[in-house]
Amino acid sequence: MVYPLIYFFSSPYCAPCKTIEKMLGEVNISLFGNKLRIKKVDIAKELEIARKFKILSVPTIIIGDQRLSVIIDKNELTDAILQGFLSSVSYGEDE
Repeated sequence: MVYPLIYFFSSPYCAPCKTIEKMLGEVNISLFGNKLRIKKVDIAKELEIARKFKILSVPTIIIGDQRLSVIIDKNELTDAILQGFLSSVSYGEDE
Protein backbone atom coordinates (compact mmCIF):
# COMPACT_ATOMS: atom_id res chain seq x y z
CA MET A 1 0.00 0.00 0.00
CA VAL A 2 1.34 3.44 -0.92
CA TYR A 3 0.09 6.24 1.30
CA PRO A 4 0.01 9.81 0.00
CA LEU A 5 1.62 12.58 1.98
CA ILE A 6 -0.83 14.10 4.44
CA TYR A 7 -0.38 17.78 5.22
CA PHE A 8 -1.46 18.84 8.69
CA PHE A 9 -1.56 22.64 8.93
CA SER A 10 -1.37 24.01 12.44
CA SER A 11 -0.06 26.74 14.67
CA PRO A 12 1.62 26.47 18.06
CA TYR A 13 -1.02 28.86 19.44
CA CYS A 14 -3.96 26.74 18.26
CA ALA A 15 -5.45 24.58 21.03
CA PRO A 16 -7.63 22.49 18.65
CA CYS A 17 -4.48 21.80 16.58
CA LYS A 18 -2.92 20.01 19.53
CA THR A 19 -6.03 17.88 19.96
CA ILE A 20 -6.16 17.02 16.25
CA GLU A 21 -2.44 16.23 16.18
CA LYS A 22 -2.90 13.75 19.03
CA MET A 23 -5.93 12.21 17.29
CA LEU A 24 -4.02 11.92 14.00
CA GLY A 25 -1.22 10.07 15.76
CA GLU A 26 -3.63 7.70 17.49
CA VAL A 27 -5.59 6.97 14.29
CA ASN A 28 -2.35 6.49 12.36
CA ILE A 29 -1.24 3.82 14.82
CA SER A 30 -4.58 2.08 15.40
CA LEU A 31 -5.96 2.10 11.85
CA PHE A 32 -2.90 2.35 9.62
CA GLY A 33 -0.13 0.65 11.61
CA ASN A 34 1.80 3.94 11.84
CA LYS A 35 2.39 3.92 8.06
CA LEU A 36 0.79 7.26 7.18
CA ARG A 37 3.22 9.97 6.12
CA ILE A 38 2.11 13.10 7.97
CA LYS A 39 3.84 16.44 7.42
CA LYS A 40 3.01 18.94 10.12
CA VAL A 41 3.15 22.48 8.72
CA ASP A 42 3.43 25.43 11.11
CA ILE A 43 1.69 28.16 9.12
CA ALA A 44 3.73 30.89 10.79
CA LYS A 45 7.06 29.30 9.83
CA GLU A 46 6.11 27.77 6.48
CA LEU A 47 3.98 30.54 5.01
CA GLU A 48 4.71 29.61 1.38
CA ILE A 49 3.28 26.10 1.79
CA ALA A 50 0.22 27.55 3.54
CA ARG A 51 -0.28 30.00 0.65
CA LYS A 52 0.18 27.25 -1.94
CA PHE A 53 -2.66 25.26 -0.37
CA LYS A 54 -4.76 28.40 0.32
CA ILE A 55 -5.02 27.69 4.03
CA LEU A 56 -7.55 30.02 5.63
CA SER A 57 -7.82 28.42 9.05
CA VAL A 58 -6.14 25.85 11.23
CA PRO A 59 -6.29 23.02 11.89
CA THR A 60 -6.61 21.86 8.27
CA ILE A 61 -5.72 18.44 6.89
CA ILE A 62 -5.08 17.92 3.17
CA ILE A 63 -4.64 14.57 1.47
CA GLY A 64 -4.17 14.86 -2.28
CA ASP A 65 -7.10 16.95 -3.48
CA GLN A 66 -9.23 16.29 -0.40
CA ARG A 67 -9.38 18.84 2.37
CA LEU A 68 -10.68 18.63 5.91
CA SER A 69 -10.83 22.07 7.46
CA VAL A 70 -11.42 21.31 11.06
CA ILE A 71 -13.74 24.07 12.05
CA ILE A 72 -14.94 22.43 15.19
CA ASP A 73 -17.01 23.75 17.94
CA LYS A 74 -13.73 23.02 19.61
CA ASN A 75 -14.63 19.38 20.37
CA GLU A 76 -16.92 18.12 17.62
CA LEU A 77 -14.31 16.19 15.62
CA THR A 78 -14.41 12.61 16.76
CA ASP A 79 -12.02 9.77 16.06
CA ALA A 80 -14.74 8.22 13.88
CA ILE A 81 -15.01 11.32 11.67
CA LEU A 82 -11.23 11.55 11.34
CA GLN A 83 -10.96 7.81 10.60
CA GLY A 84 -13.71 8.14 8.01
CA PHE A 85 -11.91 11.00 6.29
CA LEU A 86 -8.56 9.22 6.26
CA SER A 87 -10.18 5.98 5.08
CA SER A 88 -12.06 7.75 2.27
CA VAL A 89 -8.83 8.44 0.44
CA SER A 90 -7.93 5.84 -2.16
CA TYR A 91 -4.43 4.58 -1.56
CA GLY A 92 -2.34 3.01 -4.32
CA GLU A 93 -0.80 -0.43 -4.29
CA ASP A 94 2.94 -0.97 -3.89
CA GLU A 95 4.62 -1.72 -7.17
